[in-house]
Amino acid sequence: MRIPLPRFLLRLLLTKDGYPPAVVVTLLLHGTLIYFLLDRDFSAVDMVNLEGPQFVTATVIQENPQRLRRLEELRRQTEAAEAAERQRRQEADRQRQQQEAARQQAEREAQAAREREAQARAEAERRQQEAAQQREREAEQARAREEAARREREQQLAREQAAREEAARQAQAQQQAEEAAAAIATARDRYIAAIRQTISYNWSLPPSARNGMTVVVRIQLVPTGEVVDARVIQSSGDAAFDRSAEQAVLRSGRFPELQGMDISLFEREFRTVNLLFRPEDLLR
Repeated sequence: MRIPLPRFLLRLLLTKDGYPPAVVVTLLLHGTLIYFLLDRDFSAVDMVNLEGPQFVTATVIQENPQRLRRLEELRRQTEAAEAAERQRRQEADRQRQQQEAARQQAEREAQAAREREAQARAEAERRQQEAAQQREREAEQARAREEAARREREQQLAREQAAREEAARQAQAQQQAEEAAAAIATARDRYIAAIRQTISYNWSLPPSARNGMTVVVRIQLVPTGEVVDARVIQSSGDAAFDRSAEQAVLRSGRFPELQGMDISLFEREFRTVNLLFRPEDLLR
């Protein structure tokens, strides 16, 4: 396996035209040797006669193939190192991107999991609240039904009590009405009997009177018992009999029994009185 040269060494070699350090050292040694040789004193024996100058034709020196191969090798190594570095960097970038993508994906998944968990908690809380509200509504409805049933029972008891009280009032009122009616009827009968008795003292039957005749006379009275009017409203068919009944009322003039009567009873029963006259009543 070929180990690439460090970059600083490659740059150094390229700066020195590709000569390696051994060449540089060799040049330095040669220069030192020449310096020592030139610094010595030469004797005549040592002197050499130099012939005239010989001219050497300069030719183009061809580039050293070994140096070119070395430079090419260095260039390839440099390019390979740079390519490897680029690949390493790209691989590192790709790994970082993958790690960042994985981290972001993990964060998204964690966020989604947190959101799902929050949604699940919210849904559970919502269901618990709905269940609690449903239980509260059912309890409220049960309380409302119980309250309605209680009110209905109370109202039913109140209606029954009111019905009993109303029945009692009606019974009492009926009893009072019956008692009042009986009292009124008794009083009326008593006063009518007194009126009839007074009228009978003043009634004289005409010779034409016969059993079976009836005449009805309407009498108008005042609270003092005085007669203010008397007229026949239903004739017997016999004028003399009708006039005799009418005259009997007018001759009576006043019924003192009515003077102490309750005014309401008077107004209801005796302001206007219709009396039936029959000859057989007088004969009794």
